[in-house]
Amino acid sequence: MREEEMDQPTMEMEIEIQGAEDEDEMMFEDMAPEGNYTPKALNNLVKATNRLLPLFGQTPDYPTFSEPLTKLPTDFVRVLMMFSGAIDDAVGQDLIDDEMSFELSEITDDAMLNMLAGKINNLVNSKEFKRYLKETPSGDVEEEMDMSAGESMMGGEAPDEEQMDALFMERM
Repeated sequence: MREEEMDQPTMEMEIEIQGAEDEDEMMFEDMAPEGNYTPKALNNLVKATNRLLPLFGQTPDYPTFSEPLTKLPTDFVRVLMMFSGAIDDAVGQDLIDDEMSFELSEITDDAMLNMLAGKINNLVNSKEFKRYLKETPSGDVEEEMDMSAGESMMGGEAPDEEQMDALFMERM
């Protein structure tokens, strides 16, 4: 087999992975709430986020903001969606109050950023939420989020095996 023939599947896979990553990025870009956000309110939410990240097995190193924003960055949206998925699941299991859940689309100003920061800070101190996260295998929360993201990327349908392979390859 010639070297170019062996490289063809690898190149096709790389193109497919890049396409999936681009779709993923666009999806989170579309989900990003818009509003007028000051660095002070953004950093209140970052501080709360960094307190909760270790409970998800992640390093608490989300950077602070120095400029006002009109749209949340996609990497921040990803983190908030991970939190939202876990919160919704814990609410669904009656482990925490449904007032702890949030919708990204409602975060349109500093007051909502501060309210979300308060909710996240409460979750950091919630024994029930901590227990839920400890009892849930670490990949389950992210997997659930990835499946719902995959379903919305695929037009509301569950992805087929080829699409799932591409999504899993993206994670590697």
